[in-house]
Amino acid sequence: MRMIVRLSVILTLAAGAAFGQDDDVFRPMKGSATPSFLMTTGNGRCLVFGTHIVKTTQTEDGGENVSIWHREGTAKGAAACDVQAEPYATIKDSDNNAFYGISAVYLFIDAGTSAGSRTLLIFKTDSGDEVTSITYNDATEPRIEAARYLYYDAPSDKKGPPSACKDAAKWKREGGSVGWIQAKKMDLDAGTITKVGVLRCVYMQ
Repeated sequence: MRMIVRLSVILTLAAGAAFGQDDDVFRPMKGSATPSFLMTTGNGRCLVFGTHIVKTTQTEDGGENVSIWHREGTAKGAAACDVQAEPYATIKDSDNNAFYGISAVYLFIDAGTSAGSRTLLIFKTDSGDEVTSITYNDATEPRIEAARYLYYDAPSDKKGPPSACKDAAKWKREGGSVGWIQAKKMDLDAGTITKVGVLRCVYMQ
């Protein structure tokens, strides 16, 4: 009984150590799948999803290489991570890449080193082929809905009216500046983008 309890604690700590992007914790992009099992390894992690297994490997530049397998058989937990076949797709680190989420159709990788402006790389889940990429402001996290609609805040060169940014003076006094963002909805299947709502202001360093 004591061994079972100890094993449960170890597995709980291992899963806790692996959950997210900051501080080695994996938090999937909103609307994407939640892994049934996570495990950290010496220089990466393994994430087990319903029909796929994703492994990440830390690069010398600080980003991640991401490898993907179709999940086969009935193995669960750590056993599912012990895959013998070669991955059907590997996405090499290009700009501080970090695995961000997977859905039935699309896989998402966050990239970039800048605070505020980020890049979201989007791939086909079952082939690893790149579909597109978008630039987003991380004041609001992007999300996927109905497996195809991507919602995100895009930086805007167009400025809104000063009256629409009540904190502008305060931000400038604090040494920052004002940036403007436009919420957008992208249909990943069709490749179309529509604006959602009006321009909004955000604090910029």
